[in-house]
Amino acid sequence: MAYLDNVLARASAREAGADEALMLNTRGEVACAAAANIFWLKEGLVHTPDLDCGVLDGVIRAWVLAMCRNLGQPAAEVRMPLAALADAEAIFLTNSLMGVRAVSRLDGAPIGAWPLLGQLAAQFAKAGISPAF
Repeated sequence: MAYLDNVLARASAREAGADEALMLNTRGEVACAAAANIFWLKEGLVHTPDLDCGVLDGVIRAWVLAMCRNLGQPAAEVRMPLAALADAEAIFLTNSLMGVRAVSRLDGAPIGAWPLLGQLAAQFAKAGISPAF
């Protein structure tokens, strides 16, 4: 798998003052961040792009979905356009290196906090999950 598009997108985002880039698939659906899986909370439901969106089936992505089930937090794998993030109550990213990290801004607009995100981050740290190298 080639990640040149992801590397270039992240470099472009950093030049614009952002830490990360949001990637869409060829259908214009939310796929991932340049170096992470993406989740968002909307109307009490945690969303993440479906694997059919071309996302990496990340270890931490799967762990977050399992933790949501364990915590009684409804979650769904979806196919959504970028507009779906416009009114997200919270957004967070995951990968094996950073764990679970909140997004504070999307295109310069502030994003809200989600109390359960702290629980997920704490559970991640407690689980001692190490990168799959």
